[in-house]
Amino acid sequence: MAKYSLDTITVGEVLDTPELRALVEERVPEVLEHPLLEVGRSFVFNDAIPYIEDLVTEEQLAEFKAAVEALE
Repeated sequence: MAKYSLDTITVGEVLDTPELRALVEERVPEVLEHPLLEVGRSFVFNDAIPYIEDLVTEEQLAEFKAAVEALE
C-alpha cells in the first residue's frame, strides 16, 4: 500500500513533507511558481490539478503520481 495518496493529501502537506517536496521539485517544478500556490495549500492535491493543468503536461503529472505512489 502506498505511503501517500493524492486523493487525500493536501497541497500544503505535499509542500511541507520533504520527500514529497523533492518529487515536486524533480518532476513538476513549474507548479512551485503558481501565483496561487499558498492559497491552495488546503486543497486535496487531486482537486487542485485543474488549476495546474496549464503548467504541466499529462506525462509529467502521471510520472509525479507514480513516484508518489511508489514511496514506502
